[in-house]
Amino acid sequence: MKGDFELLRLMSDPHPRSAEPEPATTLPVPEHPGYAIHLKQTNLKWMAVIMAPWERPSIVLGANRETVLAKARQWIAARAASKHIP
Repeated sequence: MKGDFELLRLMSDPHPRSAEPEPATTLPVPEHPGYAIHLKQTNLKWMAVIMAPWERPSIVLGANRETVLAKARQWIAARAASKHIP
């Protein structure tokens, strides 16, 4: 009986978890001192929280780790260029 309910749950769940998400990682951004990228895998996407002591955190979403990291680095470069931050 319990197996039937588990099978029904798996069939009705639109996003079953195939694997446990990776633990969160914080990466420094050497080319832009002061910025850090906090990467976290959610159920469906990867999330990057871009942090700097002088700004509010910003969030970038992407389909995979490489994409979200590239988007976060582009965001940091554009933000730093607009504020003339090295």
